[in-house]
Amino acid sequence: MIETDKIVLAELASLLLKDGQLSTAQENELKRLLEKYPDAKDSLRHRLANTDIQVPFDLRSTDLDQEWEILKTKYNERKIAPNYRRWNGKWKTTIGVAASLLVLFTFVWIWKSYLKPINYLIPDKVYGQKNDVLPGENGAILKIKGKEDINLMNKQVDQSLSQGIELKDGKLLYSQLKTEGSNPIHTLIVPKRSTIAITLSDGTHVWVNSESELIYKANFTENERKVTLKGEAYFEVAKDTKRPFIIEANDLSIQAIGTAFDINSYKPNAKVLLTEGRLKVNGQEKEIFIDAGNGVKMVNSQLVAFPIPDMEEATAWKDGYFYFDNKNMQQILDELSRWYGINIDSNVSLDKRRYKGGIKRDVTLAEVCNLLKDLTGYQLTIDKEKLIVSKPTDKNK
Repeated sequence: MIETDKIVLAELASLLLKDGQLSTAQENELKRLLEKYPDAKDSLRHRLANTDIQVPFDLRSTDLDQEWEILKTKYNERKIAPNYRRWNGKWKTTIGVAASLLVLFTFVWIWKSYLKPINYLIPDKVYGQKNDVLPGENGAILKIKGKEDINLMNKQVDQSLSQGIELKDGKLLYSQLKTEGSNPIHTLIVPKRSTIAITLSDGTHVWVNSESELIYKANFTENERKVTLKGEAYFEVAKDTKRPFIIEANDLSIQAIGTAFDINSYKPNAKVLLTEGRLKVNGQEKEIFIDAGNGVKMVNSQLVAFPIPDMEEATAWKDGYFYFDNKNMQQILDELSRWYGINIDSNVSLDKRRYKGGIKRDVTLAEVCNLLKDLTGYQLTIDKEKLIVSKPTDKNK
């Protein structure tokens, strides 16, 4: 850190402690310095997130405004005490108290400024909704067995990544990791309102959709590459004839050498759509091979292969589009719930009609609802984090 910046940062923090507030210009300067030196900010964020700083209250469950008022009162009481300014044998204690108050408030201020959740509810000034909802973003939580969780949400890494793992342009990249004799299990959890792309240690590219989970080893073994999927992901498998790539997804086991395909296992019966190459799919009592342009799913405990009417169905979501073709209203609403993080409140029984349409995933929820009203006839009302579905208009009855 540049020495001048250190001085300015210290002065601003001191002013904040003394007066309890900063001017707009001073606050902007303080934020600029914290952004300029992310290592300092990330270190504080990391410690706060893991509660390894001993403070007299839990920052995550406390009214910080109230605590700040208490802190100012205590500081003022110390300042006006008769012997507070006496530089006697207790001067080290006096400085220590002031330093502790400064550090404590700095933690509180950064916690309030940088760790508050992002509000993705915004006003709607176009479509007449009560409010609008922003679309999801890249992000995930990475769990490594035996280590602390790594927060990849909103492209911010709260903790240091292990050597051999890199987050670049919102993508999680693996190279050969130094596992020191162990080969830990990694679990990539992608919550609602999120999606992430990952390159595994063998070079396989995976796009993991919202509300999904991918489990894999840091390094694959010499004889096999194996992952477990819950939810949806699109795979571009790196070719390796000596090591088949196996995905376990609910009731299916898929084996590939070098292919590209989508697996949707949100429901108990998973579905596979193959866009390139050839796959072997194992069900409960049967295995079948499929070629590019075909899909397979379990129907009444039996594997059934079928041609894919439109290959875009397999790739649309990873390319940033909603694909509504041949989907009923419930399937469409499920997608919206995962991507916008909303709850669905249906006031009417949804019919089984199939629809045809699509829209980019980077638009707000109100714009999608406007399209779906014309497409389906259902009335869609946004109320904070809830999407209310009402009966269709007369023209669609």
